[in-house]
Amino acid sequence: MPYNLTDNKSFYDEFIRNPDKNLSRIKDILFKLGNPEKDLGNTIHIAGTNGKGSTLAFLQSCLIQNNYSVNAFISPHLRSLNERIVVNNKVIDDLLLNKIIVQCLESTNKKRLSFFEFITACALKIFSENLSDWNLIEVGMGGSYDATNTLAKKDLCVITPISFDHQIFLGNSLVEIAKEKLGIINEGSPVVFGPQDSSLREVIIDYLLLRRSKGLFYGEDWDIQKKGTELIVYEDKYDKLEINSIGLNGDHQIINAGICIASLKFLQREGKIQIDDEKIRRGIKVVSWPGRLSKLSGKTNDLLMDSCEIWVDGCHNPAGSKVISKAISDMNISNKKETILILGLSEHKNINKFIMNFRDISREIIVVPLRGRKSINFIEIKNPAEAMDYSIARKSNINDALKTLKKRENIRVLICGSFSLVSEALLGD
Repeated sequence: MPYNLTDNKSFYDEFIRNPDKNLSRIKDILFKLGNPEKDLGNTIHIAGTNGKGSTLAFLQSCLIQNNYSVNAFISPHLRSLNERIVVNNKVIDDLLLNKIIVQCLESTNKKRLSFFEFITACALKIFSENLSDWNLIEVGMGGSYDATNTLAKKDLCVITPISFDHQIFLGNSLVEIAKEKLGIINEGSPVVFGPQDSSLREVIIDYLLLRRSKGLFYGEDWDIQKKGTELIVYEDKYDKLEINSIGLNGDHQIINAGICIASLKFLQREGKIQIDDEKIRRGIKVVSWPGRLSKLSGKTNDLLMDSCEIWVDGCHNPAGSKVISKAISDMNISNKKETILILGLSEHKNINKFIMNFRDISREIIVVPLRGRKSINFIEIKNPAEAMDYSIARKSNINDALKTLKKRENIRVLICGSFSLVSEALLGD
C-alpha cells in the first residue's frame, strides 16, 4: 500500500522533532544505503530564505526544455509526499515511492532521525538508482547542518536572498543566518547569489575566500530588470537575453528567473551544459509552481461571489509578506479589490513585521489554526493587529473563514502564512 503522509499521520509521528544540528544521523543512514550521494554528478544545490523552490522550478523547466533529464528534491510538499521527489522529469509514482520508503526503513530506526533526514536519504538513494543529466537539490532549512548538505560534489551552489526566518534554529542576526546558508558551499564550488543585504557583503566574501570559491553576484556579475510593462531583460558580462513572459505571478519572480538564467549561463561558459536562448525563454514562460501566488479556481472559489477572487501563497516571513503585498498592490492597479487575509502561522514567527507589510493592501485578517502543527497564539496576532488598525477575527478552518465572506462583493482573499495552510487550501479546492 503506498505511503501518503496526508492520510497516514502515524507514519511520521515517530521521527525526531526539532533535532539538534548534526549531520551524523543522515550520514549514518546514507552509509547503510551504500552512500548514494557519491554517485550523483551534475548537481545544483539551492539555499536561501525565500525563492528556493521557485528558482528550482525555473531551472527544472529550462533544463527540460533544453532536452536534459532532471532529478529534483523539493520541499515542502503541498498535496502529496510524491511532489518532493522528481525522477527523470516526472514526480515519483506511488509504487516507486513505496519501494524506496520500505528499503530505507529497513536501514534505519525512525526514532533516530528526523522525517526530513529520512526523506532526503530516500531521494538520494532513488536518484543514484535512476541517474539523470542534472540533479537539483533544495535545502530544507539553513544549510550547514541541513540533511541535503551531505552531497559529495556540487557543480554549482545557488543562494537566493537571505532574510530573517527560523531564528530559533538559525540564529537571531542576519549574519548568523547567512553563515548557516553559506555552509552549503563546498571547497571550490562556484556560487550564484541573488540580491543580498549589504550588511552581508563582508561575511560572504570571507566565506568564499575560505572555500576558495567563485561568487557571481546580482548587480555586479549579472542583472535582470523589468523594462516597461512587458519586457524583462537579463544581462551579464557576456550575454543579454530579453524575455516577454514569466510563468509565475508577481514581479518578485523576475529575480528568481534571473538567478536561474545566471546559473545556466555560467554552466554553459564552464562547458558543462549546452543551452539555447529560445528554449530558456520557453522554460521561463511555461514553468509551473503551485502555492506560489496562485489563484484558486475550483470548488473553494465557489464559496464566494463571482466578483471575488481567492489567492494562495506560502509566504511565512516578513521578506515574503513584503513581496506578496507588492504583488497584490500591482494587481490593484488594473483590478482594484478589497483584500482580506486568511492567515495561519506557526509558532515563533515575527508577526509584527509580517502583518505590517500588508497594511497598504488590507485592513482585515481572519486567523485560522494550522492542521497538525503548533500555531501561533491568537493573542500574539490580535494585539499587534489591532494596534495597526486591522479588524481581526478567528475561525476554525479555511472554509469557515470563507463562509463569513460569502455575501461580500469584489473582494480578493489571500490565504497565506504557511505552506501547511496553502496545502489545506489546495487539497480542498
